[in-house]
Amino acid sequence: MKKYLGIMSCLFLLTACDDGDMTFDSFDFSNAIAANCSNNADVLNSVFKLSNNEALLIKFPTNVFPFKNLEGQSSLSISAANKIIYRVFNGPVTNSYFCSIIPPITPTVVDEWSTADQSSGTIEIKTTPVDNTTKREEAKYDHTIIFKGITLSNASGGTVTYTEYIFGKYQTETNIRFAFSTAAIQKCSNNKLFKIFDSNVGNDANKQNLNEVIILDMPPSVFQQGAGSQSYLVDDTNQITYRLYGGDVTANALCTETGLPQLYEEWQAEDGVLNGVNSTGVIKIDTAVDGNNLVHTITLTAVKYKKIGPTNNTFVQDVQTFGDYITTN
Repeated sequence: MKKYLGIMSCLFLLTACDDGDMTFDSFDFSNAIAANCSNNADVLNSVFKLSNNEALLIKFPTNVFPFKNLEGQSSLSISAANKIIYRVFNGPVTNSYFCSIIPPITPTVVDEWSTADQSSGTIEIKTTPVDNTTKREEAKYDHTIIFKGITLSNASGGTVTYTEYIFGKYQTETNIRFAFSTAAIQKCSNNKLFKIFDSNVGNDANKQNLNEVIILDMPPSVFQQGAGSQSYLVDDTNQITYRLYGGDVTANALCTETGLPQLYEEWQAEDGVLNGVNSTGVIKIDTAVDGNNLVHTITLTAVKYKKIGPTNNTFVQDVQTFGDYITTN
């Protein structure tokens, strides 16, 4: 009975007693949606949940990207850089409190609990793609976050220990951009045409270094030897592939399929269907004569891409100008 009363006293004072493997649950964010902000230095590169007058934050270094859109599991150790913070305010708190460049004066923090810089424990993250999406903007990833073996403490010396706490899911949007408009067309020795878009040319440490690649694999004979226009459907002979890599892609590495960075995603164009103006998977080549050169303007229309892997995700790219491919007349 004395032990029971002792534990209840600890709960009342929002502190935790050292009682072996006891786990203490003092807050509940199970119904809150995880969010983040990019314009407030206090929570930059952080994920947080809000519940009335409470906030639960996970703070990461600004040059760390724990929520990569790459299926799998990762683990981060609690440290001065990777911290978990629980705050209690004197009134309801909303996203605007954290997402304002200058946080509002109210509400104010009345109590704060956080992991120590040298604390033990880990942040476990399991990443899975959202399944059965049919639009590019719907291609998202769920990151299920669990805290294991963590201890929070406050300024009064109280401690709260969790053997396991389920933070819940944080969702990120796709990194697919199809930003190839200014990228030059390049060619492999096997006649594959491709374009590479580097989203982080200077390899800025505070930004993911993602490279998008689109590959057009067609026989050389499709490129006419004179002015004119011709259309082809995506099939086993005329193929389009989209890839997203987590690093810099060189032309040589892509053509030889060696020394490539980690592949994040691969999408294959599905076979086209001829149906008049409603045709899908169309590759149109308009050829014009320019002196001794032939300029082949390649346009991709209503191409449906399907993700390679266990998911059943697709999206349709309505119209995309692949670009001008030049051959000698």
